[in-house]
Amino acid sequence: MRSLLWFKRDLRVTDHPALAFAAEQGDVLPLYIVEPEYWQLPDTSGRQFAFLRESLEDLQSELRALSSELVVRTGDAVEILQDLHQAIQFTQIVSHEETGNAWTFERDQKVSAWAKAHSIPWTELPQSGVVRRLDGRDGWAKYRNQFLAKPQIETPKALPPVTLNSDAIPDLKLTDPCRDRQPGGRSQALSLLGGFLTERGQTYR
Repeated sequence: MRSLLWFKRDLRVTDHPALAFAAEQGDVLPLYIVEPEYWQLPDTSGRQFAFLRESLEDLQSELRALSSELVVRTGDAVEILQDLHQAIQFTQIVSHEETGNAWTFERDQKVSAWAKAHSIPWTELPQSGVVRRLDGRDGWAKYRNQFLAKPQIETPKALPPVTLNSDAIPDLKLTDPCRDRQPGGRSQALSLLGGFLTERGQTYR
């Protein structure tokens, strides 16, 4: 089975349920789609895109350490999936359950309709404490705590090589300088957390 692993907001390989699930099935094509229309929304910014770019570069390094490659495409998600399916005939889509906004929800509905029309299963796995399809908030914390108590997912030791070429991460010309913003990438996040736990958090209330 050939899985298209659609990275969305979970830009790491560690403790990644969707990556582990896809790797168990066979070949994996790691994909990130840069969607220019999304970055024109009023709740997006240049500093967020700069964070994304750094996170994608860090993810690329992590995937290369597993003998794989991150394939980046820019444009409409459905059109890109259609083109990739014609090129490599992937048999399923795997991703995490994204918690986004109305735009990403509508995009996911379009992707779901396309996948169903082409008889391509799309498996979405939880990646946060958000619990979908509940009738109300009663009992939500129980499910959230069960998720958080689960052991970390092991990272695959290696992935099949990717022969498909990747596009460069585009320059969307978003100007939003923020000198002291947090840099993107898991390695930077671990460094920031470590500094808080050992130094900056000592007098935190």
